[in-house]
Amino acid sequence: MEMTQRGHVLDDSWYLDYAAGTLGTEAQDVMMASHVELSDEARGRVAALEMLGGAMLDASDSGEAPLGFSVEDILRRAGDEPDAAVTAAAPVAAAPDADDSLCLPQALQDYLARTGTPVRWGFLGPGMRKAILWRGEHGERLWLLRARPGVAIPHHGHNGSELTLVLKGSFWDGDQEYRPGDVEEAHPGVEHDIRIGEGGECICLALTEGKLKFESPVLRAFQVFTGL
Repeated sequence: MEMTQRGHVLDDSWYLDYAAGTLGTEAQDVMMASHVELSDEARGRVAALEMLGGAMLDASDSGEAPLGFSVEDILRRAGDEPDAAVTAAAPVAAAPDADDSLCLPQALQDYLARTGTPVRWGFLGPGMRKAILWRGEHGERLWLLRARPGVAIPHHGHNGSELTLVLKGSFWDGDQEYRPGDVEEAHPGVEHDIRIGEGGECICLALTEGKLKFESPVLRAFQVFTGL
């Protein structure tokens, strides 16, 4: 059964946890802050959930009955108030080895500068490079993918969840195109082929749990060197 989120935004639970500050890891915070920074729709969802949460608190404090509107109602209202989303944090010092061509969102730049994490590119495959930014205790990784136009990422599956946020360029998963600010979510059981768009180089921020699953023995052996 396919469990890929076939859209350019995530399930509302992600935005609710982000707005409430209850995401599980710093890497998830960075991923979501970058997504919200780049996506108008994501900012609208966060603003809607914050408005809904505030209204629910007001109703609770006043002893009124539960509110009679949904997140979708608030989303429509938030669309008229684009500045209602959380204001981005003030910029900090430049990240180590900063490269303006990467088009990194400010949230990610701030994280790299605060933690002193350099962006060090390593070979991933023909026309592709990767830079590991963070490793978790249970095989999680936050990393950057940099790929040339037209490159195809071989058919693969997933041992854990994967969030992929487009920072620059585009990629295709089947007949769905993902552009800057769009995020795709995949879970165990998903198998797909990714193709980089022809319009220019593509840079993505990915948060993965466990290693990818390849059918080819050659690619599985190659994972020893890529770490993915």
